[in-house]
Amino acid sequence: MDYIYQLQVVFNMTNMKRIQLFTILSSLLVLSSCDEITNPYPNVLDDGSTIIYDEGIDLDSLGLEQLVWEKHPGAPTTQRNLLIEEFTGIACTACPDGSRILVNLDTIYGDQVIPVSIHAGKFALPNPDTTKIYGIDLRTLPEGEIIKNAFNPDDAYPKGIVSRLTNLAEGKDKWRITIDNHKNDPQTAIIDLDVWYAPNEEYIRVILDYEYLFNSSDLYDLQVYIIEDHIIGWQLDNGVVKSDYDHKYVMRRAINGAWGATALPAVNGELYHKEYVIKKNGRWVKDNLKVAVYLANRQTREIIQAHQVKLK
Repeated sequence: MDYIYQLQVVFNMTNMKRIQLFTILSSLLVLSSCDEITNPYPNVLDDGSTIIYDEGIDLDSLGLEQLVWEKHPGAPTTQRNLLIEEFTGIACTACPDGSRILVNLDTIYGDQVIPVSIHAGKFALPNPDTTKIYGIDLRTLPEGEIIKNAFNPDDAYPKGIVSRLTNLAEGKDKWRITIDNHKNDPQTAIIDLDVWYAPNEEYIRVILDYEYLFNSSDLYDLQVYIIEDHIIGWQLDNGVVKSDYDHKYVMRRAINGAWGATALPAVNGELYHKEYVIKKNGRWVKDNLKVAVYLANRQTREIIQAHQVKLK
């Protein structure tokens, strides 16, 4: 099991004034202790602490505040957002048609629909000789395979699942239908997301507050994806081999493992705060990165709310 430096704070907040108070208090505490995508950095484990650090980031909260940060603020969600996870691969000849639909959906719905391309399964396998065709490896292991096996066990491509509202992934012609059926669903949770970047250290700091708008005894999970656009590389596209294909929405890392970390209880109006500080992989292009966050019901797997912020 990987070990990380953790700030041992558990703090439930009911309003923004208490968040501000927490920030002041936490600053006084001292810490007690494109071809590679196989998760070279260890997963962030989550034991309920308020700030979770990648292994090797040896900072206390005061040191964190002293770094130079580029700030990429988001805004609290105002509607139900939908996350669509597309299962794809570089050797899948029909998959670019699905990817083009994702681009179209992104254009139509804007930030209400958050596309994620998960390269997994037999069509995502790279050629071991990276100088040869299909040498690029866009998989996120093992998380991408785990998610693919749960929702697309038959390796049928292109397939996608909208906020995990169906038991299994659907064909590309059904994605917009599912989105339209649920885009006006009432918002049941609010996510406020900011992403900061420390260029000197290449740290990504994910700062989020989330609030449920209902009461439930169900368990919910919190997940953070790192997504990268514009990765240029090999792709089989309707029988044509392309070496300069523009891969978009590629999941680079699932910070809390395949299914996320346990979120705090669903108490109506209770506001919770969480931060993650991770090291950027050296092959990722910062200006092409996004951070996507979601809350999901552990039993049904439905994603009840999602949000994203770009690092550009």
